[in-house]
Formats: sequence, structure tokens, C-alpha cells
Amino acid sequence: MVIDEEEEFLNSVKTVLEKENVTVVTARNSREALERLQTDNEETFDLILVNTRMPGSILTNALFSLRPALKKLPAGIENFLQRPFTREELVEFVKEKINH
Repeated sequence: MVIDEEEEFLNSVKTVLEKENVTVVTARNSREALERLQTDNEETFDLILVNTRMPGSILTNALFSLRPALKKLPAGIENFLQRPFTREELVEFVKEKINH
């Protein structure tokens, strides 16, 4: 899942990743993302990319409530990709995380 308020950004990330055979679900805000997480099967999302600077973002605490296993991430793993990033950096980051 990719969460960002900029629709153009969501569409470009989705296009890039789908060319790499990655299924992508998008959400334009925290509320929409939480609705998808609550209604979709827990196994649906291998990775969630979120813009942590979105206004009104309440997502992190809510994610931990919905998916307690997220709190158990191994220490030292880089779990962010800072913008701006290149197409290649995005693809490498996503493939590394979903194949980990």
C-alpha cells in the first residue's frame, strides 16, 4: 500500500511498481488507509509506504493497534525511503522489503 495526499505521486509510484509486477493499492490519506486495512485480509499488504509528513497523520499509532506484529520489527532495519528518490531507488527498496 502507498499512502500519500498527492494523487500524481501515487499514480507515478503505482505505475513504476506495477511495471515490476508489484501489486499496488493506494490511499490518499490516513483515514482511507485505515479503512482499507480494517476491511482487507491481514495478509494483503507486504509493505506500506506512507508519507510521514501528511497533515493530520494518525496512521502510525493506528497501524500498531491494528497490526501489533509491526512493533516487532528487527532493530537496525532501514524502514524509510526519503523523498525525493529515483525510480531505481524505489524499485530496489520495495523489492528488498517484500523479498526480505
